[in-house]
Amino acid sequence: MFLNKYFEKFSKMDSEEAIFRSAPMTLVQFYVTIEIARDVVYNLGTIGKVHFRDLNSRLTPFQRTFVDELRKIDSIDTQLKFLKDVMLKYDCTPNDETQSTKDSRLPSSSEMDDLVSRIASVYDRIKYLDDSYDQLNSERYKYLENRYVLNEVDNFHSLSSGRGGNQDEGNFVIQGDSDTEDDVALLNQRNHSLEEAQEVSLEDAAGYNSICGTIESEKVGLLRNILWRASRGNLFFHSADITQEKLPDFSTNKMSLINKSVFIIFTHGDFLKSRIKKILQSLDGVLYENTEGGATSRNETLNYLNSRIEDITNVVLNTKNHLISELVIFQDSYASWLYTIERERMIYEVLNKFDFDSTRRCLVAEGWIPTETFGSIKSMLRKVIRSKSYHGSYHARVSEESIEIADQSNASIGDENYSLLTTEGGHGDDTVDNSDEEYDSLVAVVNELMTNRTPPTYHKTNKFTAAFQSIIDAYGIATYQEVNPGLPTVVTFPFMFAIMFGDLGHGFIVMLVALYLILNEVRFQAKKNKDEIFEMAFNGRYIILLMGIFSIYTGLLYNDIFSKSMTLFKSGWVWDFPKDYDPGSKGRMSISAKKVSGHTYPFGLDWAWHGAENNLLFTNSYKMKLSVLMGYIHMNYSLMFSLVNYRFFRSKVDIIGNFIPGFLFMQSIFGYLCITIIYKWSVDWVGTHKQPPGLLNMLINMFLAPGKVDEQLYPGQSFVQVVLVLIAVVCVPWLLLYKPMVLRRKNNTAVEQGYSNIHSQRNHSIQLHEEEEAIILENELRDDNNDDDAEHFKFPNDIEPMFHNSASHDDDDNFNFGDIVIHQVIHTIEFCLNCVSHTASYLRLWALSLAHSQLSTVLWEMTIKNAFGMQGTKGIIMTVVLFGMWFILTVCILVMMEGTSAMLHSLRLHWVEAMSKFFEGEGYAFTPFNFDSISL
Repeated sequence: MFLNKYFEKFSKMDSEEAIFRSAPMTLVQFYVTIEIARDVVYNLGTIGKVHFRDLNSRLTPFQRTFVDELRKIDSIDTQLKFLKDVMLKYDCTPNDETQSTKDSRLPSSSEMDDLVSRIASVYDRIKYLDDSYDQLNSERYKYLENRYVLNEVDNFHSLSSGRGGNQDEGNFVIQGDSDTEDDVALLNQRNHSLEEAQEVSLEDAAGYNSICGTIESEKVGLLRNILWRASRGNLFFHSADITQEKLPDFSTNKMSLINKSVFIIFTHGDFLKSRIKKILQSLDGVLYENTEGGATSRNETLNYLNSRIEDITNVVLNTKNHLISELVIFQDSYASWLYTIERERMIYEVLNKFDFDSTRRCLVAEGWIPTETFGSIKSMLRKVIRSKSYHGSYHARVSEESIEIADQSNASIGDENYSLLTTEGGHGDDTVDNSDEEYDSLVAVVNELMTNRTPPTYHKTNKFTAAFQSIIDAYGIATYQEVNPGLPTVVTFPFMFAIMFGDLGHGFIVMLVALYLILNEVRFQAKKNKDEIFEMAFNGRYIILLMGIFSIYTGLLYNDIFSKSMTLFKSGWVWDFPKDYDPGSKGRMSISAKKVSGHTYPFGLDWAWHGAENNLLFTNSYKMKLSVLMGYIHMNYSLMFSLVNYRFFRSKVDIIGNFIPGFLFMQSIFGYLCITIIYKWSVDWVGTHKQPPGLLNMLINMFLAPGKVDEQLYPGQSFVQVVLVLIAVVCVPWLLLYKPMVLRRKNNTAVEQGYSNIHSQRNHSIQLHEEEEAIILENELRDDNNDDDAEHFKFPNDIEPMFHNSASHDDDDNFNFGDIVIHQVIHTIEFCLNCVSHTASYLRLWALSLAHSQLSTVLWEMTIKNAFGMQGTKGIIMTVVLFGMWFILTVCILVMMEGTSAMLHSLRLHWVEAMSKFFEGEGYAFTPFNFDSISL
């Protein structure tokens, strides 16, 4: 009883926290006129305490009320995304005004229209400038590319005609600007086809035509092979890379810059020429027709291209400067505009969850709220009504009508409390302007509904407890109002970690890392696009801090700092050296230690054990038994939470049928084992001159040979063990049969009384109260609307029924004795086997602690220990190098890798070994509507 009262004390903590048990939730219903629905949803999103239900779940997104508004927002969002891409394209980073943006008020409908017009105007202007810049830049690149082609053609003809260098013997040189220059160039090249060297005779040269252009450099080899096969070698192909700069690929709209090459092709015949052009087009080649003619014609074309390039370059620069100036002006407003549009989208998405009541011309919504926020939501609605009324008419007066069916402080299942807020014009004053009728009919109603639905789970956390709660939520969301494992996890998780990671030095490093993250949390929290691993560590900075602090504590207990011991206190052992002992002797001599009478080491492990040969044997036995004790305490602590849950939910059958036999079963076996461990530690076996008995064999023989004790631990041991075995044996059928039989008896009694099953009997009083309250609510609403024919509004598009009662005929409400028996059999087998396996699982505390200690020792001996004893310059260099190696390996292997391993094992001990004793985890998270999820 004392333990239960202690736990219940945490469930009644201050309203600012709800960590021991989820906060009480209330299902509410909103009736809001369409004129103020947007303002109401905005204010609810600002409060951030309403988990809306979708009352139109059967409708597609295109069948909902505000689909046109969302389409309009989508188009605006597309425009803003385009503008952001343009800013990134021209290196104009949007200003980060997150805080000031989130504090902005909700614009009115007319202001939203003005904002949409401004965004559209900016979009059109910047899009026009960007398209103009791209078009002009593309044209400039085309002229540049044309100039490269002309220069290459001119170089080709210059070299071929002998103007560019010495002539090969037998080359024909023709001076002048005749139209036969291409023919002479072809002959002077001693043309070779692609595969066979075939000289072109002067008589055939007159029939060749040149095709010039550019193509991607990677496609030159492919083009050469295709042309040779297509023309059967009847052509001359020349290519040269453009090395000065990259040019755009005009076949794509992205204007990506690539390496290009100039090609010059000579062939004859219109048919072959047209075929080659088609091949070039298929390979995204660009052809230029202005390269024909003599040198004079090419020079005139080149002068024209230079003039055009200069003019277009000036226009491109001016266009870019104008565009950048527009972007600089726009980037100051981008963050606020984007936030406003995204907020507007969220508001209309929530409004699409509302159902339209055509009889009252208002929107109806349902949602879960924390019970304590009901008053603040009513106050918010009152302010919205008053604000809209004052904006609508100076003559409007606000009246508030509050219909109280039951006092909210004493509300329970079946109580209903709603507040009706309206505006009326002047109490019969005929001077009110008719233009204010729109604001005279504003209505906002919030109802507190009675329901059997399971509310969402809402745990209030702060920045310290949020990380620990996320560990639990990663495994499963706690069932509504059950004990939350997140509270004890604050202590048990870092402590279990520290048992496996017990080293003062390593714990100090972990603590320093956590302190660095905590002291700079404001700067890191404002940083966007954090690395995934770093963000995980940053979010768990308080977990890391406690892990470091607890590791320092366990390091002091183990007397271990970087695998070395600390002589903090005087040892309780002294070495007993023989008289003929020679420290310099190379012979091996065994030296024993004796206990100092009347002296005990004050805290932790005596440092004298670190130098003993049986150190590993002693610490193994010590840590192994300690891990069993820690596991027993942790599991029993968790098992007590199941009693707290059963008492809270008033489940007497679970207390008698599950908790009591389960508790007795665990205590009779592993509770007894833990008592014997402590008793064995308390006995001075050296003083009694007896060999201490093995506890593992004792536990095994306790079941295999009841009543037989090979090595007696205490008097009367045989009788005690037989009684404990009998208790454990009795608990198994108790677990197996009690709950199914009791439920079956109660169900038969309910059937005899005329109910369909035990569930219908349980819900009968709730159903009656539900019907009474529904009639009262309907009468009040009918009187308020002066409509005798009004009916209670129902939600035709809501899949989930309004109330869960005996009329719902859900499968979960049917009593199935076979399912209950199967479930209880599974529970019994799991519990009995888990008592054994889970206790053994806590031995990982010993195993990882041993591994961590030994790995630290090995790392010390293989690195920095080798530098000790060296002198001079060599000793200094070796000390610095080996210390650096030791420190880096310590941080990387022992702190990061071993720390991650210990953290995962501690996580498993909580998820499986502890939480399986009481945690159901069948709830769903409370996800209130708020604007915190908007990211700029």
